[in-house]
Amino acid sequence: MTQRYVVVDLETTGNSPKKGDRIIQFAGVVIENDQIVDTYSTFIHPGQEISLFIEELTGISNETVKDAPDFEDVAEKIAHLIEGACFVAHNVLFDLSFLQEELVRCGFEPFYGSTLDTVELAKIMKPTSDGYKLHQLAKEENLDHSRPHQADSDAYATALLLLELKKRLLDLPLMTLKQLYRLSFSLQSEVSELIDACIASKLTKAEVRLPGITTFRGLAFKKVTDDSEHIEQETEFPLDDEGKIAMLQNAYPAFEARDGQLSMMNLIHDSFESRQHAIIEAGTGIGKSLGYLLPAVYFAKKHHEPVVISTYTLQLQDQLLQNEVPKLKKILPFSFQAVLLKGRSNYLSLAKFERALREKEDNYETALTKMQILVWLTETATGDKDELNLTSGGQLFWNRLQSDGLTYVGLKKPWIELDFFERAKKTAAKADIIITNHSFLMSDLLTEDALIPKEGYLVLDEAHHLEQAASTQLGRRLHYISVKTMLNRLGTFDQKQLFYRLEKLLSNNGWSDGSPTYTFDQKLSDFSYEFDQLFYFLSNQAEKLSRSIGPKRIAFKIEDPSWKQAILIAERLVDLSGSMIMELERRLHRLMDNESSLGKNALFYLNDIEVLLGHLQDTRDSLHECFIKPHEENIYWLDYTKAAPQHGVTLTVQPISGSKWLWESYFGRQKSVIMTSATLAVKHSFQYFKAQLGLEKEWVQTAIYPSPFPYKDLVKVLVPNDIPDINCLTVEEFSENAANHIIVAAQAAKGRMMVLFTSHEMLRATYYAIKDSEVLDDFTLFAQGISGGSRMRLLRNFQNFEKAVLFGTTSLWEGVDIPGEDLSCLVIVRLPFSPPDEPVTAAKCQLLEKQGKNAFSAYSLPEALLRFRQGFGRLIRTPEDRGLLIVLDRRVITAKYGHEFKKSIPPIDWKNVSIREMADLIEEWI
Repeated sequence: MTQRYVVVDLETTGNSPKKGDRIIQFAGVVIENDQIVDTYSTFIHPGQEISLFIEELTGISNETVKDAPDFEDVAEKIAHLIEGACFVAHNVLFDLSFLQEELVRCGFEPFYGSTLDTVELAKIMKPTSDGYKLHQLAKEENLDHSRPHQADSDAYATALLLLELKKRLLDLPLMTLKQLYRLSFSLQSEVSELIDACIASKLTKAEVRLPGITTFRGLAFKKVTDDSEHIEQETEFPLDDEGKIAMLQNAYPAFEARDGQLSMMNLIHDSFESRQHAIIEAGTGIGKSLGYLLPAVYFAKKHHEPVVISTYTLQLQDQLLQNEVPKLKKILPFSFQAVLLKGRSNYLSLAKFERALREKEDNYETALTKMQILVWLTETATGDKDELNLTSGGQLFWNRLQSDGLTYVGLKKPWIELDFFERAKKTAAKADIIITNHSFLMSDLLTEDALIPKEGYLVLDEAHHLEQAASTQLGRRLHYISVKTMLNRLGTFDQKQLFYRLEKLLSNNGWSDGSPTYTFDQKLSDFSYEFDQLFYFLSNQAEKLSRSIGPKRIAFKIEDPSWKQAILIAERLVDLSGSMIMELERRLHRLMDNESSLGKNALFYLNDIEVLLGHLQDTRDSLHECFIKPHEENIYWLDYTKAAPQHGVTLTVQPISGSKWLWESYFGRQKSVIMTSATLAVKHSFQYFKAQLGLEKEWVQTAIYPSPFPYKDLVKVLVPNDIPDINCLTVEEFSENAANHIIVAAQAAKGRMMVLFTSHEMLRATYYAIKDSEVLDDFTLFAQGISGGSRMRLLRNFQNFEKAVLFGTTSLWEGVDIPGEDLSCLVIVRLPFSPPDEPVTAAKCQLLEKQGKNAFSAYSLPEALLRFRQGFGRLIRTPEDRGLLIVLDRRVITAKYGHEFKKSIPPIDWKNVSIREMADLIEEWI
């Protein structure tokens, strides 16, 4: 009998029927034989007021439902509609549980049939989607969805989505469908029934060999062809600007030549040819990416030498490969190959995934992740984790699947030809352009078996992050949770984890050396106990030193007598871990000497223990450096969150200036390094940037290409003259004043406003002052660290609501691209000086003072000016944008250094205004 599906969507007054929330619209779409055969929708009178938030979200007002029927009047029709069907919804648990409550309230039987969640199904069938909200999926699939958040439009779009996802299921190889079916019983809705129907449908006909799919050891993969064959082609760089313009306009008739971009291309080409380094600041709108890609490709093709392009953010890295490289391939009269290269842990280990598929006990997250990967393997050419949209549980499971350089031939051999990391290495070896990130670039430079040429040609985009990336890469981090997870994974003999497996392997093969298991068990238990004691001590120390509620960084020096207890505990931990490492190594070597006689499962356990042993060695080394033998040139601090005292502590150590060492040891050996960013110069000079890299005495070519945007016509800056000086008030007092100005600005701008803070403490205080005032109750407020979700999720949500205000800290000062009206007003609450007690800032300032320099003018001010410029850069992203910048810190007017901030951004009108004048100007401008 053909399955009948009823796709349902509800709009409601809130999230909880038990708290009195009611349905305001019902819609159902009936599907039979993969066709939409019927629809039904109705507004429903909820018997209560509809809030402004719900009205803005759904477009359904009190007026809309004024003459609508009560739920009691339509309950029978709805009950009849869903009877005997498979109940489908986008987030089925919400819609079904809400509907059940209402049906039971009206005296009807609850629904007992099968359910199907299109969110769950979409996660499986579209594992690389940016998000799983209905409007995102509808846009990706080009489905009709004209009125998001109205039940009839949502239900129809969900029905179309279900049909599309079913088609995708039917397009999968039978072997993949069977694996998905086995895993689907761990899911929350009856996806298994849909997969079973698809298997039955495929079994009625002979399976057609799917083009573009290959199979191996029970897994189906996308067939990847090697198209990197070298062809000799004419690649002379067009030296004159007219030649470049003609070439670009030939591909893009609308292309507008920008003098800065053309000059940048020439400078980079000349630098590569003459083997010189260059520092280039390219303002917003110059077309920086094309500015370095074009000469890089020409040079790489002409000289048969790869050019490496490194970025700081994954976002820009993907943008280069997905957007800029395809454009360039249209423009150029010859072909070239560009590849993305990341760290090994970014790639899937097929050997480990094959093993994971054989495990029978799957929780929800694990089963869902396995299903996503099975589908993804039929689509991916790279095996790169960043393509996948994994849940937080899926991210944790990935740690068991990531490539880690298996040392056992028996595990590597079957998969060597298909191994994703090996393939990435081979492709990179033949590529003209290698795109990577600063973190991988630096870790690769520090390894013996480097993939990136140690004497080659480099473009470092987002180069202002170079010092931070270098210091982080050369540093160490020790997190309570990760160490405890490692210890639990190892386990005592009775806990039957990896140590138990190791002992059983030895005894089963008669290779045990007779050392009793209880000695190791005791050491592991002692280490775990002492580690707890250390982190209790650290959280108590942090508690004493921290007054803020939010995350806090606290520098420490172990010479201080109050840290004596930590040193004693660390000494015991180092001794215990050293002894555990020796015992594990002795056992491992015994088994490694007999690798050929061990089965595949045994080899996997040995590999797991080897990886874990590496983590244990890192833990020992970190403890030794932090508490027993610290280095003068390093900074030591605790990251601490009051909400989770012991679990929320992370120990960090990093060099005060890692980039200087890296430049002298590695970057300086490159034939040509191009360093570029939209913000590198301070007071039109690169001295600050050069000092960070230890290049003060080196001759380097430099250039500044300012943004072509007419900022004077696009932006105004407002500085309230009635807000008190930030230095005269406590954080709470200033936050109250800032909140009042932000409320007035938000009302005048009607939302579309971003508010940037320099500290999480002030963000929280200001956000809650605004929330408590209830004046902006009809606005949607998103706050970093409070609203939850990643930076990208916050940005997406912010853009989806018209009357929205986004509160952000450090990571939102740059790398955020919100063009058009979505961002019309930017508020900088405080000039972005780093707090003087921030560990890195304090250490750098102390070092400069020791060298006889003025720490404020040599470090604090230049850094603040650069961040101010980065914040300002969020406002205008295209020549069509218009916006207002509001600076709530009066020091920009009153302090001696205030004029430096004014001069750091393009010439625009600055107005000193009262709060009332500010509101009028915002309304008039926007």
